[in-house]
Amino acid sequence: MKTSKSTMLDYLDWRGDIPFSFDGLNEVDCLVFSTLSYMELTSAPFVTTANLASAPTLNEVYSYVKKVKCFGSMFLPLFNKCAMSQRYKDVKVMYYKTITNLEERTQFSACTFVLPEGQVVVAFRGTDDTIVGWQEDLNMAVGIIPAQKYARRYICEIAESIPEKPIYSVGHSKGGNLAVWAAAHIYDIYRDRVKQVYDFDGPGFYGDFVDSEEYKLVVPKTIKYVVDASVVGMLLCSSTQQIVVESVKHNSIEQHMTYSWMVLGTKLSRMRSRSNRGLNSQAIIEELIESMDFDERKQLTKMIGGIVENSDIKTLTELKSMDSIPKVFDLIKKSAVSDEDKKLVQSIIKRVAVIVKDRTLARTGLDIFTSK
Repeated sequence: MKTSKSTMLDYLDWRGDIPFSFDGLNEVDCLVFSTLSYMELTSAPFVTTANLASAPTLNEVYSYVKKVKCFGSMFLPLFNKCAMSQRYKDVKVMYYKTITNLEERTQFSACTFVLPEGQVVVAFRGTDDTIVGWQEDLNMAVGIIPAQKYARRYICEIAESIPEKPIYSVGHSKGGNLAVWAAAHIYDIYRDRVKQVYDFDGPGFYGDFVDSEEYKLVVPKTIKYVVDASVVGMLLCSSTQQIVVESVKHNSIEQHMTYSWMVLGTKLSRMRSRSNRGLNSQAIIEELIESMDFDERKQLTKMIGGIVENSDIKTLTELKSMDSIPKVFDLIKKSAVSDEDKKLVQSIIKRVAVIVKDRTLARTGLDIFTSK
């Protein structure tokens, strides 16, 4: 058995010649499928079909996708290894759906992978490179988002199209949130068919959902994976089992990306717990969110969305390029932020400063106490 730590690509080099019939679906496979959901598959024929019999194999889909430069191309090496492997090449790819609606402020995409043995893996894509997708993420802090409604409809349609077979709901980042939401809200007649939900560093939920019966029913089936420097996975509320995964990267953005996650054998490489730095960041985020009431969250969400809308930024890549304080302030200045919004920003900055100061003093006091 392989014992050295590696990534998904190494896993495929090691495990690619072993079919699912010999060694069944595992959590690393589900991470692979979650990552493949980021590939833009529009150019591949028949992938939108809801008919399993006419759905193409992963190998057939790759032969088309590799010729097109598209969103998700960074994962082509992963797709290539899957398409050429004994384990993945005959997996069926079906019901690829992608929706971007500027007026509704929603970005949704999902794809279903059906193993030769019949297991159905419903993979929900996280945020793509569209600004509207990022804006929808912000709206998670104030209520139900359209993508969650689409996710529920999608998983129910798949359950109806492929009767009786076991279903695995998976996704990374926002896709992890959608995977949980869809499994929780699936029609009762299909509920027992959902065997496992894999939430890879996805945000939690706002409001009463975490106290609902639907959520309580899906919690025992759900595993949530977070990284040490997780930010996205720590947002909002979640009571599902959490596993801390090691990453080959150090900063939060790179750790969040699945290609950096470490694999050990047929499992993701675990950490016993998050580091002090990771725990401290988590505590600061949680305290800040708890300090904000609903109206403040809504105001902040609307303000940030407005700033981006009033700019020339069209993609998330462009937004990420605003990597300096002067650029950020220039963006805010151009958007003519209201006095009320300025007050809110100042208030949040002060709250963060107080939280950091209090935690620093508490940690210093504890160090003094324990050193005696």
